Amino acid sequence: MNVKHRLRLVSAEGGKSSAGNCYHDEITTLYQDYNETLVRYLTIRLRCRQDAVEVAQEAYIRLLRRDNLEEIDCFQSFLFRTATNISIDLQRQKLRQARNFTKSKILLGNIDEITPERALGGRQKLIELRNLLEELPPKCKEAFMLYKFNNMSHTEIADKMNLSVSSIRKYITRALAFCLQKMDA
Repeated sequence: MNVKHRLRLVSAEGGKSSAGNCYHDEITTLYQDYNETLVRYLTIRLRCRQDAVEVAQEAYIRLLRRDNLEEIDCFQSFLFRTATNISIDLQRQKLRQARNFTKSKILLGNIDEITPERALGGRQKLIELRNLLEELPPKCKEAFMLYKFNNMSHTEIADKMNLSVSSIRKYITRALAFCLQKMDA
């Protein structure tokens, strides 16, 4: 599906932003001409098209939110450099999450054979986890619970909570690290 989307620069008040008046056509053309190339480039870097699309969107958002667009010599270079930086941050974050996941597997143990003792131990750990979750800030707790117990993606949680995907990732990572630290102690 090769549908071209048009960007609209709109301020919070609903009118066009001042930067949008000068650069609307240039940024729209940039999106139409380079979005697929940017997504392909990011897909190679990240090995995941969904992550690539999210990073590309974040790069455009950062470009659109800049107050000093007139200082950018080449929008294409700025866009690709911004997307590269975001992808590096995402890769670092995923590495941290993988480490936390490994720790959580150690914390919760292997789940190969279910015995009455293991079932009781699991219930006790869930009660302990539920109590720990009550200590988290509300947004952090909600994001973690939606992710772990409702199997929602970062994007779905971000939409539901009206937050950015990067904020959701940070909340989930923070909650997991908190629970691991408390349950290890």
